[in-house]
Parts: sequence; structure tokens; C-alpha cells
Amino acid sequence: MIPLSPIPDPELHLFRLGNGMTVGVLPMPWLHETGATVMVRAGSRFETDRQAGSAHFLEHMLFKGTTDIPDPTRFHTRLESMAADMNAATGQEINAYWMTLPPESLEEGFDLFCAMFTRPAFSDIETERRVILEEMREDENDRGEMAVPSVLGCAALWSGHPLARSVLGTRESVSRVTVEDLRAYLRRHYLGGAMAVAFCGPIDPALGLRLAERTLGQLPAGVGMATQPPVLRSSGPHWIAVDDQTSQFSLSLFFGTGGFHAPEYYPVAALRRLLDDGFSSRLQAVVRERRGLAYDVWSAFTTHSDAGFLEVGATLSPDHLEEGFFLLLDQLGSLVRQPPDPEEWMRILTRWRASLLATLDHPVELIERYVSDRLFHAAEPLSRTWEHARVLDPAALSGIAQRLLQPHNMVVVLVGPDARRVLPGLKADFGGRVRR
Repeated sequence: MIPLSPIPDPELHLFRLGNGMTVGVLPMPWLHETGATVMVRAGSRFETDRQAGSAHFLEHMLFKGTTDIPDPTRFHTRLESMAADMNAATGQEINAYWMTLPPESLEEGFDLFCAMFTRPAFSDIETERRVILEEMREDENDRGEMAVPSVLGCAALWSGHPLARSVLGTRESVSRVTVEDLRAYLRRHYLGGAMAVAFCGPIDPALGLRLAERTLGQLPAGVGMATQPPVLRSSGPHWIAVDDQTSQFSLSLFFGTGGFHAPEYYPVAALRRLLDDGFSSRLQAVVRERRGLAYDVWSAFTTHSDAGFLEVGATLSPDHLEEGFFLLLDQLGSLVRQPPDPEEWMRILTRWRASLLATLDHPVELIERYVSDRLFHAAEPLSRTWEHARVLDPAALSGIAQRLLQPHNMVVVLVGPDARRVLPGLKADFGGRVRR
């Protein structure tokens, strides 16, 4: 048996700039590249309905050159000549921008990188608008309807709240965004107290602090906007169907939870692992291995700072849809009926500990955990996460599952061929079984 001993934390140096910005340095001298990540508490949940998609649009536009090098291709050529790679992502809560490059190019490359935030050119907005509208097509069916289950599920769970919207916004909102709108969003949200920068790799902490001070230290101070948690709709179950020209159905069941600070956070994380953590876990063992109903079956626990959801789903052929739906429900019910026995629980803990230890080898995950999460007062060392996990009472998980996995807290999303025609049958069969 693998000993469930404590987990070490990485070497971490934290600083605070005069404008309130957090600077984190994770020295990793064994790496052969240096990474720099800038994180901003300015994701889509900070937008008004009219601004929907602005956070993501701004992320795109910051890569369109600077006032010093306004031509985007020349700007990227300059960085790529140093072997730098850059990218970014927009989420509901965070905008993240990252760059990796050889250590000897860090100072020059980071100066250029940060000019995107301090001296953006905002050139050629119409070209980028077309790119974003094309990007939106990836989330739509052939009728232009949203077809991403997680977006549809959130829209039902948190109707009317910014977390219920797609990060990309709508075609209407994206079509009316102006350069001045983006400049205003930058001024309002890209403030020292709402930002963090992290360095990892073979870098001296003093160098990281110096680079941050001379570049991002010139941004204005401020802490940005406060957020309001969404209110869960409690009148479910909610049923959503979107037709899509595919050969299989994507079936997802969503259950609303609290966020990272909620008392049920670790118990729900454990329930997720009982359902789907290796081929021996409950969903995989029954739906895939024993019954052969699906190649792709999953469970995921997604959290924001103040809200989250547990998702269970499978990709199913039309012939297996009804059987697969009720088998998923049965496996959720097993969390209530059958608490983990000692062998299953030890397997869960052993794998949980191993995944936490593996985080030490992944700079991106360390930056998110130790630096980015500070923007929402949610940073937690690996050692503390493990202590929370190892003291969980497996016998108490049934009660958590009983409270969470209720029909009034459920959203069913079906995407696939003739989904609108098929879903009422599933709904009627579900209602019949509940009444019995």
C-alpha cells in the first residue's frame, strides 16, 4: 500500500508591487525554458449584458501589436525570433496571457510582451471581429444555435447571471464592440490589485520582481469590480435539447453546487472521483466496461469562486440513448446507496494524492494554484488540499450526494440528431419512474 504521507509544496516567492499587483516566482532550475503568465480578474462575469464578449475580444486585440510595433505580424516576428511562444485564454473569471522562451531572452521578450497591456495598438478591429465570429461557429450547430452542453447547462442553472453566458458573447454583442469599448474595459479592469504575474523556470526571484516592476508596475492601482454569486434555479429538472447533425448524442446531466469556498467542495470533488477516476471507477466500470454502451463517458466538477456544477455525461448512439440515460442516473444513485468501501476509498485517496504530487511537475497548474487563485482569495497549497482530502469521512458522502443529486437541482442537456423530438420521451419516462 502506498503511504498516504504529507505532500510538499514548491519553492514560491511572493511580492506585491506598489500598484497592488501580485508577483509570484516559482524557481525551477531543471527546466530549459522560462515561462511568464499575466492573469487579470476580468473574465466574462464582469461584463454587462451589452458588453458580452468584450473580455474575450480584448484578449484577441491585445495581440494586435503595440504603439511601438503596431503591425501585428512584425510584433510577433520580433518575439518569435527569440523563440518565444505566446497564447491566451479568457474564462468566466480570469483573462490569462502566457509566454515561454529561452532564459537568455526573458528580459527583452518580457518587455515586449508587457507592452501589450501598457501600450496596445488596437489595430484593425474588423479583421479580428471576423476571426471571433468564425470562432463562434465552432460552438454552434448548422442553424447557428449554441450547441456546447456546458454553456447550455450553465444558462439553465444560473439564468440571468453573467456566469450563464458564453464567454464569447453573442453575435449581436460582438458585432457592436468598438475600440473605445475595449479601451474602457482595459481601463476599468486591468488594474494592479486585480492582476498577478508569475514566472517559472530557471529564474532568480529578484529578476522576476525587477522585470514586473519596470513593466507592469506602471499600470494604475485599483482592485476592480466586486462580484455577486448566482442564485441557483430550484424549479428543475430542466430539459434542453439542441439538434445537431452528428451520428451520436451528447448527453449531459448538470447539478449546481457551491464554489471553491463552499463547505461541500471537497466532498463533491470526492464524489466526482468515485464516478470517474480511472477505468475501475463507477461510471467507467459499469457504462463502458460492463455494459459497452459508450466509448466516451465522463464526470467533471467545475468551480468558480462562488458557484460550480457537477457534470455527468456520455456520448451515446440513438439505440443506446434511453438505456444510457437511466444507467447514468443509476450510477448517481449508487453514490447515495453505496458509500465507498475501504478498498475503493483507499484507491481514490491513492490516486488523488498522486495527482496532487504530479502537479509539482506542471508549471501551468502551479501558477494557477499558487498565484492566479489569489485574485479570488482561493489560493491553496498542495499540502493543504491533501489534508482536506485525507480527513474526509467516506461514510458522510452519501448525505452530500443525497442533497446534491435531486431532480430540482438537475439540468439535462441533449445535443444530437433530432434531439428536440427525442427529449420529450426521456422526460416522460423519467417522470414516470420518479412517480413510482
